[in-house]
This record gives sequence, C-alpha cells and structure tokens, in this order.
Amino acid sequence: MPKSNLMTAAILLFLAGCTPQKQVLEDIQLIGVVGYDYVDGNKIQATVSVPTTEGGSDQAVLSSTTYSARSHTSKNIRQVLQAESPKPFASGRVSVIIFNEELASRGITKIIDSLQRDPSVGRNIYLAVAKGSTKDMLSKDYPVGEIVPAYLKQMIEQNMKLTFPRANFHHFNYSYYGKGSDSFMPLLDTKHGHIRIVGVALFDHSKYVDHISFEDSFIFKLMYQSFRQGSHEFKLGKDNYLTLENLSSHVNYDIYNANTNPKINITIHVRGKVNDAAGTPLYQGKTIEMIEKTIKKQTEHDAEKMVDRFQKKGIDPLGLGDRARSSARRFNFKEWNQKYPNIPVHVKANIEVTQGGIVE
Repeated sequence: MPKSNLMTAAILLFLAGCTPQKQVLEDIQLIGVVGYDYVDGNKIQATVSVPTTEGGSDQAVLSSTTYSARSHTSKNIRQVLQAESPKPFASGRVSVIIFNEELASRGITKIIDSLQRDPSVGRNIYLAVAKGSTKDMLSKDYPVGEIVPAYLKQMIEQNMKLTFPRANFHHFNYSYYGKGSDSFMPLLDTKHGHIRIVGVALFDHSKYVDHISFEDSFIFKLMYQSFRQGSHEFKLGKDNYLTLENLSSHVNYDIYNANTNPKINITIHVRGKVNDAAGTPLYQGKTIEMIEKTIKKQTEHDAEKMVDRFQKKGIDPLGLGDRARSSARRFNFKEWNQKYPNIPVHVKANIEVTQGGIVE
C-alpha cells in the first residue's frame, strides 16, 4: 500500500476511535436541571430534574422526576444517583444549574471547576442562586403547564430579554477566570406556588456575598449593557407613579487616568415611552419635560447609589476594572483594586420620552 494511503487509513482509524458513541434517547435519562445544596463542611447534596413521559404513545404526558444524593464531590454524586436510576444519566441537555444560598456563600469553586472540565456541559446554560433548598424547589409541581426544566429555562430567558442583565455560564467563566470583574446570576425563590426571580445574586470571585432586588435589576442592566425592551416604575410626585417602557438604551464608559488617579463617567441614553401614569396629562409638552427630568434624576441617583454599594462591598459586577484595563497600557490590577473603593464614579442619564401612551 502506498505511504499516502496508509497514512490516510491510520488517520481515519484514529478519528473513528475518537468519535463518541451514539446514544439512543429511549435508553438514557436526559438531565434538565441540577440543584446543589450545602450539607456540611465535607458533603454537598445534588438533585437532578429529569423529563419523563407517562402513559402510552397515544396519551403520553410529559412530567419530571427528581433524583437526589449526597457525596463529597459532584462527580461521585452522579455515580450515587446512577444506583437508583433505571437508565444512564446524560448531562448534554442541562439548561439550568442552581446553588442554594448557603452553599453559594461558602464558595462554589469545586463545582465550577468540575463543570468547566465537563465537555458535555454547554457554555450557554444558566446559573442561579436559590433561597432555601434546591431539592424542595425542583421537587414541587407548579401550575404553569410546563415541566420544571422547561419552566426554569423559559422564565430566566424571557426575563433576560426584558429587565434582567445578560448572564450565563460563559459570562460567569469570563469573570471567574479573568480579572477586573465579578460574576452575578439570578436569585430565585418560591412564592405563591411559583418560582420567581427576586434579585441579582452578586459574587466576589466564587462566593455569593450580596444581592440587589429584582426591581433594581433594570437600573443595573442600564449600566451593564445596551438593550431594548423592559420597563421600570418611577415615582412622580408624592403619591403618583409612572411606568417607562424602554424602547432602546445605550451605555458609554469614559475612564480617565486609569493608572494614576482614576475617574469614571457612565453615560446612559434611554429612549422610551410612558405606559402608565394615571392622572398625568401626557399630551402636554411641559409634562413630558417634567417626566424626563424626574426619570433622569431618579436614574442617576439610584445608579450612583448602586455603584457606591458595589465599591463598599469590594465587588465589581459592572466590570469597571476590565473596562479600565482595556483603556490603559501597562495596567496594574493590584493598584487598581486598592484604589477601587474610592474611585469617583459619576452617572449621567439622558432620557427621551418619545411617546405617552395613546394620546400624545
């Protein structure tokens, strides 16, 4: 056999050996959601939610089943779970991973590192922190017409299109393994028979250290990224409120003297319309100007107050350090971290109300 043909055959044989074995869906259990709970200093508990089909082919009903086990490592938990499963587990369809508050506050380094090394775990999955037990959250039935894995995934996705900042495993890894920013993820709770996002869970590297409310997530998102959609309620006078729908927003960062005496200006541009302002004559030009000034003042105040909170906590979910690094040569993160709590940060909001409901 000629040398070229021999080499080709050898390469094909090698590639064939590297090809993963095909898995028949009927022969495996696809994990949809994984929840981790703190047990003690040595053990964690993992709960998996698996979509299952009940009934015959003509009247099949989709539901979800949970399996739970405890061990010292997340990898060994899978082996323990396997002992009670009729079929092998497959993690290629995991869409959400949840950590309970106590575990997250103690640090999730071991779990994140294990997930990072698992090629079957996609980088677009969502991470979240849960108040209370993730096992209880995943084991309940919810009146939403969806199984738990689909319910959680769709709930997080649609909120990130509106008022919650963009966050998934890829974004978490960027902040976790890089410098100049800290990670965040949705904070979940169970209320009135539903799972809901109640805030933004803020991390210092791998530890959950603080959170902001869901109501404040819109202000955080205005500073974090440019986006469309979403709405926020503003106070208008003593007893009146209005809701501003975001048609488009854009944010700019200007960082001065990053290596010596840093100063940061954040400029937010918001173009929106007022959807709900009972008793306010929106067709009057002076009223629109007053609304723009009111929204501007509240946005700037709330945004600067939020940044000050981050600085006092020593966390940087907005990635100010990463932004400063990209704007300066020979950037020194050690010096930046020492200066970070006292860096002046000024927020300016440009608000344009283009519509005021049906009558303008």
